[in-house]
Amino acid sequence: EIEESLRRKDVLVVPLLVSNARLPRADELPESLVDLAYRNVAQARPDPDFHKDMSRLILQLGMYFSKLNLSLEADSTAQKFPKSIKQISSLQLPTIFQQNAFTWPVALASERLALFAKSKPKLSAFEFETVRINAIGKIVSRQLGEAKYLQEDLGNGVILDMVAIPGGEFLMGSPEGEVGEIDETPQHQVRVSNFFMGKYTVTQAQYQEVVGQNPSKFLGKNRPVEQVSWKAAIAFCEALSQRTGREYRVPTEAEWEYACRAGTTTPFHFGETITPDLANYASGRRYKSGPKGKYRGETTDVGSFSPNAFGLYDMHGNVCEWCIWYGNYEDTPKKYFTFSPLNELSKRVKRGGSWLNNPWYCRSSYRDKDSRDFVSYTGFRLVCSIARA
Repeated sequence: EIEESLRRKDVLVVPLLVSNARLPRADELPESLVDLAYRNVAQARPDPDFHKDMSRLILQLGMYFSKLNLSLEADSTAQKFPKSIKQISSLQLPTIFQQNAFTWPVALASERLALFAKSKPKLSAFEFETVRINAIGKIVSRQLGEAKYLQEDLGNGVILDMVAIPGGEFLMGSPEGEVGEIDETPQHQVRVSNFFMGKYTVTQAQYQEVVGQNPSKFLGKNRPVEQVSWKAAIAFCEALSQRTGREYRVPTEAEWEYACRAGTTTPFHFGETITPDLANYASGRRYKSGPKGKYRGETTDVGSFSPNAFGLYDMHGNVCEWCIWYGNYEDTPKKYFTFSPLNELSKRVKRGGSWLNNPWYCRSSYRDKDSRDFVSYTGFRLVCSIARA
């Protein structure tokens, strides 16, 4: 039944995950069901809330199709879509059950729901060089790395590179006594699923191409977009999702820190300190025994410094990055981490530090709860959870 539905272009298939079940990866599915791995999923709680969540899902699907039909009234392709909300109730929703799993309901945002999955993403590979430094900031090793990535063509020669981040488990937070530590303890194990993350923060060229605006103070098409509010970042993700058919959003804190560390446990992914040769920050101040440097006082082009072991650039400094707030570490058990509904009321933090910040604010574990909008040191980086590596 599912195989037949996947073959048909007039049927919308939405995998329904109950009790925080995990959607199998493409390599875990029979060939006839591989397309399921590239679908947007809905999640529901077990009884007694299952029927409430299903009713909400049906309502959201109805609202989505109603809005879609209005916009496609004059389009000859409109006949492909349901004409009334009544038809929504007949949708086939395959369910995957996992008992005794950590339950965290995730609301399905109808505006982000893609009608049909895009074709299986074509991944390419790129090579890069990472560095490690000693306690005084001298480079002690260089290593070649390789990562897979997905490219989105946004039009007019503007490209978005999304790097495949393999899921895994890591120690989130900072150890007691780490210089600059604020609200980052206790450390705790967190498991993160596979996802894609922007190779760079969103650039001004990308932002302009998707939403037709550029709010930045420091202009340059390859510089990160800044002065972006939380609401504007969400709007960008929604617009990009509708354009590409993939689910784009900002990362959770857990995803961001996992991606930033890239397997390291030091304050910075390149070592125990930070230098102005490796990041853009207020380098007039030193971190521990690291060097001082000339303060740049503005953003730099993305990709100006060495990446981390995942192939991600500018995770420390340049612009702070909006993230979905993780929670109070004191009350956080070990868990399979998932993300909260992304909306303008979501709790948020900024990660990574910026050109304006002292070095200790650029550490992998630092959490900035300053939620002020429209400042010239705040941008954002994308994640994509619909496409699986």
